Amino acid sequence: MVKEEVRTSRAASRKRKRLLRTLMALVLIASLVGVIALAALMDSKDTKTALPETDEIATEMVGSDSEEEPLVEEAKDVVYIGAPYTKVYADDRVTVVYEADLGDRYERLETVSGFVKLQLNERLTGWVTEERVTTETSAATDEEITSAWQAVLPAVSDDALQLLGMDRESVRTELGAPKAVQRDQVNEYHFYDGFFLMMRDGKVKAIDWDKQPVASPELTASSDQASGSWYEGETMQLKLFPYSGIMRVRLEQK
Repeated sequence: MVKEEVRTSRAASRKRKRLLRTLMALVLIASLVGVIALAALMDSKDTKTALPETDEIATEMVGSDSEEEPLVEEAKDVVYIGAPYTKVYADDRVTVVYEADLGDRYERLETVSGFVKLQLNERLTGWVTEERVTTETSAATDEEITSAWQAVLPAVSDDALQLLGMDRESVRTELGAPKAVQRDQVNEYHFYDGFFLMMRDGKVKAIDWDKQPVASPELTASSDQASGSWYEGETMQLKLFPYSGIMRVRLEQK
C-alpha cells in the first residue's frame, strides 16, 4: 500500500514538471513572437517616416538626355623666356641642363628665392632666374603671324604649316627619314634639306630655317632685341635670331 502511494506521488510529480516545462516553453515562444512583432512594427514606422508621402518620385536615368556639367580645365600659370640664351638649371640651381630661347613658353610650377621652376617637357623640370621670365606679350592673330613668316621666307611653301603638331611616325611617312638627329635634355632636332624640326614629347614643336637673309616683318614684336625678336600669336610664334649677317627663322606651335 505504501509503495503504491509512492509510485502515485512520483507520477504526479513528473506530470507537474512536464506541465511546468510546457508552460515555460509557451511563455518563451510568446515572448519571442512579441519581440519580433515589436521590431517589425518599429521598422515599419521608420520606413514610413523615411519615405516621401507622395508617389511622385523623380528619377534621372543614366545616359538620359540630361545635360552634363562640362569639365573645366584648370588654367596653367604660363611664363615666357624674356632673354635669348637663358640658362636653365637642375634642382641644385648650379648645373646647367638646357639653354632656352627668347619667347620660349613654359608652365611655371613655383617661385623660390629668386628662381622660377619650369615644366620643360613631360618628364623634365628646370629652374631659371626670376628676372629672365616675363608674362607680358603683345597679341597678334595667327593670320598676322603667318603673313609675317611668309614675308621673311617668301620661298617656303605654306605646306610647312601642316608639319606643326605632327607626330614622329607621321613625319617619317610625309618626309622620310631625316639626314641627322640631335638631342638635348628637352628636345630632338630632325634635320632635312633646308630646315630642321624641333620635336618635343614626340611631336613637332617648331620648324627652323637657318642661314636666311636678314629681314623684318611689318608687325610689332613682343620683344625686339639685338640677339633676337619674338612675335606672339594665338596658337603660333615667330622668332628671328640674327647672327653674322644672316638669321635663323623659327615658326613654333604654342
